[in-house]
Amino acid sequence: MNGAELELRDIHLPADSLWWPPAPGWWLLLLLAMLAMAALLWWRRRRRNPPLSRLSMLELERVRRDYRDGRVDRQAAVGSVVRLMRRVLIAYRGRDAAAASTGDAWLAQLAELSPQQSFDERQLQWLARQRYRPNADCDVEALLAACEAWMRSLPGEPRHAAD
Repeated sequence: MNGAELELRDIHLPADSLWWPPAPGWWLLLLLAMLAMAALLWWRRRRRNPPLSRLSMLELERVRRDYRDGRVDRQAAVGSVVRLMRRVLIAYRGRDAAAASTGDAWLAQLAELSPQQSFDERQLQWLARQRYRPNADCDVEALLAACEAWMRSLPGEPRHAAD
């Protein structure tokens, strides 16, 4: 170089980076926020509308507790169990199919709904007919246990719950 000064160019800085596209960490944060929102919505919906199985078990436990504490007699406890079973049957089969059935037709619908036979013949007769007799003898604890087994053996959530 002949003694002439070399002329150097100035340093060029890159252009200011824009906010788009975000770094991978931001995408992960967005995904986690969406999952948290979905979980919150699911939890609120589940809390607001508990499943029929949980509600029916709570109701059955209330009847059992009232009978054990002596707040209701045998006929009232069995009547409450029958009303609860009828409401569950209506939720599964729809009001038109289940509300008007009585006697053997009602028992047949109960048996159709659950593949497991929880009730013995005497309990079925009590549910269908004998509960209207004032002095009929029934083991309420055994009936409540059979009803609980029947409810636990029901298929998933009902299709006709809005009827």
